Amino acid sequence: MRQISKLITVLVIGAVSACAPKNTEQTYRYEYETIANDPLEAKIYTLDNGLKIYLSVNKDEPRVVTQIAVRTGSKQDPADATGLAHYLEHMLFKGTSKFGTKDWEAESALLTRISNLYEDHRNTTDADERRRIYLQIDSLSGQAAKFAIANEYDKMIGSLGAKGTNAYTWYEQTVYINDIPANELEKWAKIESERFSELVLRLFHTELEAVYEEFNRTQDSDQRQAYYKMMEKLFPTHQYGTQTTIGTSEHLKNPSMEKIHAYFKERYQPNNMAIILSGDIDPDKTVDVIKKYFGDYKKGEIAPFKVARETPISAPIVEEVSGVEAEFVMVGYRLPGAGTPEAMKLEVMDGILSNGKAGLIDLNLVQKQKVIRGNSSTSVFTDYSVFSLSGSPRSGQDLDSVAAMLRGQIDYIKRGEFEDWMVEAVVNDLKLSALRQSETNWGRASKMVDAFVYGRNWKDVAGELDAMSKLTKQEIVDFANQWFGDNYVQVNKNAGESNAVKVEKPTITPVEIDRESQSAFFLAWDSLESDRLEPVFIDYKKDIAQSKFSDEIDFFHVPNKSNQLFSLYYILDMGSDHDQLMKLAVDYLPYLGTATMSPEELQKELFKLGVKFDVSSGRERSYVVLRGLNENLEEGVKLFEQVLANVTPDQQVLDDMVDGILKKRQDAMKSKGQIMFNAMSQYAQFGPKNPLTNQLSEAQLRAVKAEELTQKIKELTSYKHTIFYYGPDNSKEAIAKIKNHHRVSSPLKNYPEPVKYEELEMAENKVYFTNFDMVQSEMMLLSKGSEFNVDFMPQAGLFNEYFGSGLSSIVFQEIRESKALAYSAYSTFSSPAKKDKSHYIRAYIGAQVDKLPEAADAMLELMNNMPRADIQFEGARDAALKQIETNRTTRESVFWSYIAAKDRGLDYDIQKTNYEAIQKMTFDDLQSFFDNQIKGKAFTYTVIGNEQMVDMEVLNQLGPVQKLTLEELFGYPQADKPEPLVKK
Repeated sequence: MRQISKLITVLVIGAVSACAPKNTEQTYRYEYETIANDPLEAKIYTLDNGLKIYLSVNKDEPRVVTQIAVRTGSKQDPADATGLAHYLEHMLFKGTSKFGTKDWEAESALLTRISNLYEDHRNTTDADERRRIYLQIDSLSGQAAKFAIANEYDKMIGSLGAKGTNAYTWYEQTVYINDIPANELEKWAKIESERFSELVLRLFHTELEAVYEEFNRTQDSDQRQAYYKMMEKLFPTHQYGTQTTIGTSEHLKNPSMEKIHAYFKERYQPNNMAIILSGDIDPDKTVDVIKKYFGDYKKGEIAPFKVARETPISAPIVEEVSGVEAEFVMVGYRLPGAGTPEAMKLEVMDGILSNGKAGLIDLNLVQKQKVIRGNSSTSVFTDYSVFSLSGSPRSGQDLDSVAAMLRGQIDYIKRGEFEDWMVEAVVNDLKLSALRQSETNWGRASKMVDAFVYGRNWKDVAGELDAMSKLTKQEIVDFANQWFGDNYVQVNKNAGESNAVKVEKPTITPVEIDRESQSAFFLAWDSLESDRLEPVFIDYKKDIAQSKFSDEIDFFHVPNKSNQLFSLYYILDMGSDHDQLMKLAVDYLPYLGTATMSPEELQKELFKLGVKFDVSSGRERSYVVLRGLNENLEEGVKLFEQVLANVTPDQQVLDDMVDGILKKRQDAMKSKGQIMFNAMSQYAQFGPKNPLTNQLSEAQLRAVKAEELTQKIKELTSYKHTIFYYGPDNSKEAIAKIKNHHRVSSPLKNYPEPVKYEELEMAENKVYFTNFDMVQSEMMLLSKGSEFNVDFMPQAGLFNEYFGSGLSSIVFQEIRESKALAYSAYSTFSSPAKKDKSHYIRAYIGAQVDKLPEAADAMLELMNNMPRADIQFEGARDAALKQIETNRTTRESVFWSYIAAKDRGLDYDIQKTNYEAIQKMTFDDLQSFFDNQIKGKAFTYTVIGNEQMVDMEVLNQLGPVQKLTLEELFGYPQADKPEPLVKK
């Protein structure tokens, strides 16, 4: 490493005279920008080649979130090759000429021939000739794959103990993400330096298939299709509307490796990139490492982006899209972009309209149940911003009326019909959100990424909330009148047949996967020394203060040593399985007030205090939660307890809520995710009588009286419960504040006996199929294991790391990398949350309908014959150990870890025993676990897809097929049954 000894003055922006943030004596060797009183204490460096480095130190745990951002995205895609930036993102995981290859000279010659054939294919219109060329590409791709070392990047980065390895592309950015142990920074930098030094389009053929799958998945999302339509009409000229990140189907069918190489050369330059790190880092040493590995990158010429200016929208533009999911409406407005006064004012106006509790939409539409769902949101880009309103209709309500009600809330702002204190309260709420964001490395890094991508000076970013606090009500009123009139785009998402466009499956011959070879780069990299860290485990008795709130109520406290925020929970081990009316009452509570305070007034008072309350009830637990500024803890408790004790019934509100419940039930039957991962999963585990179908019927709901529910609410804290406080007060101080207002009777009531659900034995194969109009198909394989066994947890963790989860897992390699059979595939051995529940084996495939049979066969082969890859196993074990060594359970999570352990009948941190067991595990141990717990199992298959496209004969080969209607799955009838599906 080149030693840098020169001491350079720090550039400090703001009212600070020292070289480092106040109250520190540390000096730094590198010049950096910093801002006074910045909660992130961000330091921004610029290397000689233009590479930006953003650092934020956070010592909560010995890990670092890394995000490498390239200021380029779909808006820079060539107009004749849309989707290019996104596809390039996929290829940056494939390696270079130094890693990911066994023989670069031989492989590169084949890749050149493949590239030339893609150009021929792209420039040929004759269908027969295109097929002939594609067969050549397929053949040569198989030959080239023999020289590839699959997923060598993922194996290296995974062996560090990395988590969350991924990347994303959007309009103006491509960002590559990792979460690594702090002691592995240099090894991470060496990999990334090599990774970004050149582009090799290795395994291009099979990865292109994965992108096809991703495209098809977007076609099954009505939300995505409506958003595309809104952007298309808001931006008829600018690339925000003319190009999507995924690209067009036509361009995906005609890729150009030459264009991708040219794009990489033009855009992936150090002066167009930033390395953003947040975590346990030493700034000087970190810059040393980055200079060592990235300092020799050569600055390049970055062609300026020519912004296509849009003409003003003079009249409403109303569009329609259709799909099988529930109806909704979107309304969009176009405004100036990042860093403008308008973008800042837009954030405040957005908070006045929708903040989750006391916004105009929240109170006037959601609270009063005039819509099922309503909100507003802001998307700020470089060239323009987009402000959108979104809402879901109640039963019988048309979308135009929902849109009119949403726009009507803006009219209130234009007329100044909102409280004078609202601007200040919204800004304070934004400050609270920023404070919570700064508690995590992910939140810190994301904020710095946005600053870089949108070209914003950190002084403006860090000072934006203070600037917002100077805004007046009149300025917001004037802003709303200037920018919001008939200049909107409205997209009505109606129920109906989808107009989705599918990318057809090309012929792809599976390629060979080499799991054991290692490149010379890997071996040299692996020889770099890095110290191992000692794990830290929770001692529940020491890390959680437990005392008595009263004779019958336990009080738990975890101190907040970071800031002045608090969270307060009343926890009842009672949910819908115990008392369905209690759950209904909990859901009813947010709509109610008292004789002296309306629900709207309550929300406003809490919002002014910087406090929010939430109530929720699951199957087995209910929670009453207060969060906010600790200085207002007692006042918040006082307000909320007054409501609990004095809540007044309102039958009309209850009737409206019941109508909303019934509408949401109908909407759930139109949601692919709800059908697949909730309804079908519950049916497979428990049969027709399961937690989802055990609901109050429509007749039962309509028979409930408001007085019954308000009485339930008043009785809520008369049941046994626990109190948990996370905040800066000590236990004695917190109890005193709460006790003044949380009065309980004695003795506390016991919980009703819960409903019991019998887990089905899965001794024989069976298939459940549900018909749903979609481009793709999805399959879950489910098998029941034994009742909870704590000894299985370390084996399950290592099995999941090696076999079923992540980019370098066996399942991902075989099904996606080798055979290109699915965009998404994984397998897990799950451990139950409760000691009396069972382990389950799950395997998931999301694939094109015509590839589902092959994908299912491939998955079944793996579930019965686990491939042995010793080097990969050692990497998986190292990864599992390093993650435990560097993970730290902090803040509120300490208490929830305790609750999770208690639910499993444990009184210690399970990670301690996991760590000790994994250290000793061999592949033979894992093989024995696989043979005894997974191999040879019968499966219940749940499949969702279009019946006219799915090959039912293939499903019958897996096991007897039972077709399940939505009524059978959800336990209540559809309001309107769709017409039979007819695909063109």
